[in-house]
Parts: sequence; C-alpha cells; structure tokens
Amino acid sequence: MTINYQVVMDTLTSQLGADAVSNDPVRRFAWSTDASYFRIVPKIVVHADTPEQVKITLNIAKANSVPVTFRAAGTSLSGQAIGEGILLILGHDGFRNIDISEDKLSITLGAAVIGSDANLALKPFNKKIGPDPATLASAKIAGMVANNASGMCCGTAQNSYQTIKSAKLIFADGTELDTGCPHSKAAFSQSQPMLLAALSDLAQLTQNNPTLAARIRKKFSIKNTTGYSINALVDFSDPFDLINHLIVGSEGTLAFVNEVTYHTVEEAKYKASAMAVFFNMEDAASAIPPIIGDSVAAAELLDWASIKSVTGKAGMPLWLSNLPEGSAILLIECRANDAETLTKYTEDVIEKIAHIKTERPTEFSNDPAVYGQYWAMRSGLFPIIGGARPKGTSVIIEDVAFEVQHLAAAAADLTALFHKHGYPEGVIYGHALAGNFHFIITPTFASQDDINRFHGFMQDVAEMVINKYDGSMKAEHGTGRAVAPFVEMEWGSDAYTLMKQIKQVFDPSGLLNPGVILNDDTLVHVKNIKPCPVVDDFVDNCIECGFCEKTCPTSALNFSPRQRIAVLREIERLEQSGDQQAAAKMRASSKYDVIDTCAACQLCTIACPVDNSMGELTRKLRTPYITTTEQKVLDFQAKHYGAVNQVISTGFDILNIVHKITGDGITNSIMKAGRLISKEVPYWNPDFAKGGKVTKPSAPKQGQPTVLYFPACGGRTFGPTPKDPDNRTLPEVVITLLERAGYNVIIPENTRSLCCGQMWESKGDFKNANAKRDELIETLSKLSENGKVPIVVDALSCTYRTLTGNPKVKVLDLVEFMHDELLPSMTITKKANITLHQGCSARKMKLEPKLQAIADACTHNVVLPEGITCCGYSGEKGLYKPEINASALRNIKKLIPLETKEGYYANRTCEVGLTHHSGISYRHLAYLLEECTR
Repeated sequence: MTINYQVVMDTLTSQLGADAVSNDPVRRFAWSTDASYFRIVPKIVVHADTPEQVKITLNIAKANSVPVTFRAAGTSLSGQAIGEGILLILGHDGFRNIDISEDKLSITLGAAVIGSDANLALKPFNKKIGPDPATLASAKIAGMVANNASGMCCGTAQNSYQTIKSAKLIFADGTELDTGCPHSKAAFSQSQPMLLAALSDLAQLTQNNPTLAARIRKKFSIKNTTGYSINALVDFSDPFDLINHLIVGSEGTLAFVNEVTYHTVEEAKYKASAMAVFFNMEDAASAIPPIIGDSVAAAELLDWASIKSVTGKAGMPLWLSNLPEGSAILLIECRANDAETLTKYTEDVIEKIAHIKTERPTEFSNDPAVYGQYWAMRSGLFPIIGGARPKGTSVIIEDVAFEVQHLAAAAADLTALFHKHGYPEGVIYGHALAGNFHFIITPTFASQDDINRFHGFMQDVAEMVINKYDGSMKAEHGTGRAVAPFVEMEWGSDAYTLMKQIKQVFDPSGLLNPGVILNDDTLVHVKNIKPCPVVDDFVDNCIECGFCEKTCPTSALNFSPRQRIAVLREIERLEQSGDQQAAAKMRASSKYDVIDTCAACQLCTIACPVDNSMGELTRKLRTPYITTTEQKVLDFQAKHYGAVNQVISTGFDILNIVHKITGDGITNSIMKAGRLISKEVPYWNPDFAKGGKVTKPSAPKQGQPTVLYFPACGGRTFGPTPKDPDNRTLPEVVITLLERAGYNVIIPENTRSLCCGQMWESKGDFKNANAKRDELIETLSKLSENGKVPIVVDALSCTYRTLTGNPKVKVLDLVEFMHDELLPSMTITKKANITLHQGCSARKMKLEPKLQAIADACTHNVVLPEGITCCGYSGEKGLYKPEINASALRNIKKLIPLETKEGYYANRTCEVGLTHHSGISYRHLAYLLEECTR
C-alpha cells in the first residue's frame, strides 16, 4: 500500500494544530537521530502533550497504515527512538505529573518526567525509584520503562520490571488501559477479551514447557534486555500482570506508556566506597562472587584500557599513573541506613576479598570528597573516551552480560576481538555484580569497508557472548536495531516464536516501531548508520546523546544543540559529497533554527559529557552573515558607544512617554514601522523598561576601604519596568548599598563608553567585541591601581565575558562581593516570599550557591521555579527574537505561587524578560539586600 503522507499531514494538522505537527525537511532531519549510531528520517514529526493527542495520532496512523515510533528523551543507544513514518515525541509540557502516595511506598509519574526529578521529589522521604541508569538526569520515565533501564546499583532486583506497580497505556487501536484501576481493567476486559485470552494462553503454554521455562529463568538471572520480557510469561498468570510486565522493555513496540506507578525503594543515608586495585583482570573478577550480597550496593569493574584512558586526566587520582600494566580496579560501594551497619558491611567486604592479593590496600572511605573522586573516575570514562576520539569517528557503547564466573575470560575474549578487528582503543567496564560489561569503541563509518569491519566485529561478539558463554547481547540498553538480528540466535526458535506472538497480540497491524526488537533483516544493525563529518572543534566531539536538551531554552521552540549539530553535520556531509546545491539549500533553510534562534547560553556545555559548545559555535557562524552595512554600524557603535548607549537609554525613556500617551496599539505600530527600516528596532511589549542612568557616588570618606564599581550596560540602559516597585536604577541601588556597608565607591568617568563586548560577540563581531573587552579591562586595571582596589561588576554575563579576557587583575561579580563581603557585616531584616532565578551566567560561573545564600539570608521562603534554567533573553536578543524568551519562560507564571510578588536575579536584561513573562517584578539581588539592610 502506497501511503499518501500529505493526506496524513493534513489530517494530523487539522486535528492537532500546526504547532504540534511538522513535515519540514530540516526539522524532520533534525529529529532523525538519537543517542545510537543510526539515523532514520521520519516523514512527519508530532509533539504530543496529552493522551488525547496520542490517540488521535494513532487513529490517523491506523487509518492510513502509517508506522509510528514513540520517542521520549532520545537517550537510547540502540536505535529504538527513531523510525520512518510518524515520529511521535513526548511534548515539552505534558505528561509531567508526579504524585507520591501517602505512605511514600509508591510514586506515579507521567511519561515525560525525568528520572532524576522523580528522585528529587522522593528525596525528603529517603526514597527513590529503582532504575538508576547513567542517563538518569536526562532520560524520561516512559523511555526507562520501555528499555527496562537499570544501572550501577539497581541490578536485576530494582529495575523497572521488578518495581513497576501499574501503568496507564494506549494501545495501537487507541484503546486505553490503567492496570492499577479496577474500573479500567473491567472495561478493557469487555472491549479486548481476545487480547487477554491470548496472553493467558501464552503464559500457560510457557509454564507448561519446563525446558523453555527453565531457559527463560536462567537467561533472566543476569541482566538481559535482548528481545521481550518473556520472563513475565513464567512469573505471572493474571493477564493484567502480564501486560504490566511485558510492556517493560518493549521499546515502544506494544503500546504507548502514558503514566507509570513504581514501588519506591529505600535511599540509604550512609555510603562508603573503596577502590580495590588488583594486579590483573582475573583476580578482580574472582573477587566478585564472594561479595555478592547485602553488604555491597554496587561494584564496578574497570579493565586496564579503562584505567589508561583516564590516567592523568583532571580530577582523577594521581596514583593511577603508578599502577603496573594489566591492573584492574573493582570500585565497591556499601550503603546502609545507620553508621554501625555501614561499618559492618565494609568490614565484611574487606574480609571476603582478603585472600586475593591487591596492588594497594583496600580501604573504604565515607568522605564524599574522597569517594566522589572514585566515582568521578568511573563516570568520567565515557566522556573522556568520547572527547579524546579522533575527529570524524563515532562512539559506540555496547553492553553485554555474563554469569559472574565468566567475567574474566569474557573480558579477555572481548579485548582480543578489539585487536582482531582494528579497535585497539576499546575499553571494558561495567556493573560487575550483575555480570554486565559495557565496552566502548570509536569506529569510523566513512566507507563500506568500515561498515563491513564493524559487521564482522559484531558477528564475532555475538558468537562469543551467545555460543561460548550463553550470555546476553543486550544487558540494559535495549535491543533496538543494534542487536535485533541476534535475538533468535540468543534465545532459540521457541522463545523467538513466543516473542513474535506477543507482538501480534498487541500490535496485529505491525505499526508500532516496526523493525525494532524483531527484525528479519540480518543486516539491520549495519544499515542507516549515521556519518560523523567534521564540522568545527566546538562540536566535533558530540556523541548526540541528548544530555543537552533539558537545559536548552530553545528545545521547545525548535531545536536543541543536538539537533543543531545533526543538521550542521548533514550540511558538511553534503558539501563533502559534492552536492553543493543541496548543502546550500539546507544551510539557508536551517538558518533560523540553527543560528538565529540559538540563545548561545552555553548551558549545553555544562550538561555535555564531552564539553561541546554549540553556543560558541553559533556566534562564530553568525560572522559570515554580517553585511558590509551592518559591519559599519557595528563599528560606529563600538567607536562611539558612550553616545550610542546614552541615546538608547534616552530612547527607552521617550518610548515609555509615547506609550503612556498613545497606548499599546499605536506604540506597537510605531515599532513595527521602525523594524521595516532596521532590524535593530526591538519588538514592543507593555513591560518595557525605562531608560537607565549612571549615578555618581558620594565624596570619599577618610578611613574607609574603596571599591571600584563598574555599572554594566544592562543596568545603565534598562531602568525600572512598570511592574517594578522601585523607581531607582540599579547603579543607584548598588552605590547606596556599598556606601551603607562602609565603602568609598569609585566608577569610571567614561562608564557609558565602556562595555565587555557581549553585544558584539553575540552578533558574531569578535573584532569589536574583543577590542571593547580589552578597553574595559585596561581601564579597570588602571583605576584599581592594578588590582589594589577591589573591582566589582553588576551583571553576571558581563562579569563572565570580562573574565574570558583573562584580566591580570581580579574582577568580582557583585553577587560574589555581596555574599563574601557585605552579608557577614550587615544587619538584615528578613522579608516574606520571593522567587529566585538561577540563570545560565550564574551556572557557568558556579554562583548558584551564593545567589541562594543571599536570598535565604534576606527572606523566609525562596521559590525556585522548576526547570527554568535560562530565560532565553540572550543579552539583547530578547528585543529582536522575543519568541526565544517567550518559549523559555512559557511556564514560569504557573510555577510561581500567587502570594509571591517579587523575583530576583543578577542580570538586568534577563530580569526584564522574566518580569514580562512571570507577571511580577524581577530585579537584581542588590535591591533585596539594600531593602533588608536599611
């Protein structure tokens, strides 16, 4: 059947709305990648925020025989979050409910809740969810269930399969089921009796086959996510229990997971870790069986190649460089709810491995600073290897599992395969208690020979894992496409037939995520491999993991850094292939999404495991788009910035007067007309600030310390907004505060002319940006007598930009100065509730704790709106691309309690945007401290 995708697109758009559906070629390509090594471009992308939108999509897909792939965070490593046809992605605002039961023994989570957010909600009760994958801070609940994600501590005892209580599901035909609701189950029994009967028959058939049942139990005694969770067929007989557990690990091929209720697990209060360093892998592996039990919560095994890859890297233990070749490390963690039990556990472990000779004494530490370094070594493996790989190579992480007695031999066999197939960089590490090895290779996929080599490697891995050790080809990353050809090889024909029957029962039309888990194509794992062309040093290390997406202020508007990088890589691939026309077309079509609307906040760099910086690249990519005329304007602004800054401030004052006289309509029309003349004319909004001004400090007093204060552009350009309760500008407040604290204040005479250069850098004009920054640093150095006088800047982004010039004198942000110098010496009268923004500049400078401490010192209750990591104002970009600010702050108003009327940050342009979208006044923390110290 030929599918008319335009009809499907039109139908979806008419029922879901244009904002939820896209078939734009660039945007479809941007969503063609997940964290795996595959790329498949969907025909249509749907973002769904409600179950009703999912049902509509499924009904339209069924009517037109269109395949549908479900996608959560896209952190999957096996290619299960991409597909042809319709790619249905969890939207940016729906499916985020978190409900904890009264007894705290269970938690109900919407499909789009991020795992770490669930744990954050449970933390006050010393509880957590069972699964603890390495992607916990990015992965969403639906994906964690769909992959039966586990991790370092949960093993096979606390994964989703073992801890799921119930789930709300939507089946391929649109039928809904809540396995925790008797009424829903009764209705489902009436509407789907054949499905329930078929599942009961499969369970009965399996349980009546002792050989097959024993095979299933043995296979699931170690970690296993190869194929479906057919252990449900031997563990349960009730059809709703079967559904509950077959959905786990089904990778979106059986139903849409709307909501999950987990049994919670205890979060231990006390922890201690030890590095047991052995002379070889055999000794390290032999230490695992004795320590399995209550005493050990986690044990991570690192081979010699892993140790070498992190030796000498920042934050790693110095003694690693002294280890003899061939060493192996077992990183062991004990957990308990009281100190006495913890001590008992650690002593038990040391006693159990005392018979094995170690290179260093095995000593446990309960100091977070010490054991934090141990675990940083383990968690640093992936980013260090990914970041150090040659340009143009991919990163592939596979995970296999063996019975623990085979770990040492299997590690030796894997290492031999690395060298046989030309992957000498391969490293092995993993969750030893569960017999789980991860291994990393960094292959090139530039030619068919490269692909053939990888195919040969995977064939040999399968032969070794399955036929030699009867292990799992996938321990916790899900089958996906990566090992779909090996499912029958691993399980045998009887179990494979069961899996096919399960798929038929749930999805008889085969429309849900086809090709994943079950696939007759024996080469599917080496098809649709995404290339990794070199783009720029800023992003070439990208492994497309998706960790950046939850922090990016434009993810809901259009793209995240991962999508931007994917598009840039495709443009480069087209260039290299000689298709200049296609490259030029894609470059032009993607400019708005990739370049124009990137906030360049660099939060992606903080989240990125391999330190990519899409923000810095974006600024660089803007340079070629500066026209000759625009460059002349930028040069004029830089040369005459004092006058320009004064004119802008005055202009905002005039604009406010015009608005008072004419109202919103006419003011907006004037601004629209202005934008037809120049794109430097901002969009109007009724919360526009007045112009700012620079206030002169009082005459100096003898015997008082002096501080050099630089009022940054934001505070001297933007004064109070109509919502602000104080008509003073920021420089007035800062000078009042500093003088009250007993300081003489000096400011540069030519303050209006000085700038850190941020406004030029954001446009890609690095010449003027750096020249202005250098001018500022030189002026501050002279006025401070080369640093004898403290230098304070009152805007976080400006301080950060100034510091990137590596000034020889110390430059402090006002937040630091208030926290370190003013708080301890001033008497504070606390206020009531406030809300606090901790934006991108604060995060880059790691000043969130000091922001929080100032707010806590001045108020009784501080609200931190959840998920608001960047306001999206991006310097002055909020004036010209207000949609970024609007998208980033689309939820802020509902996140702030009604009784909270004031908000605070430390960057004036950010505060203007926050004020507009929150509906309350946002100002610099200096206003708060000044008021509370009167």
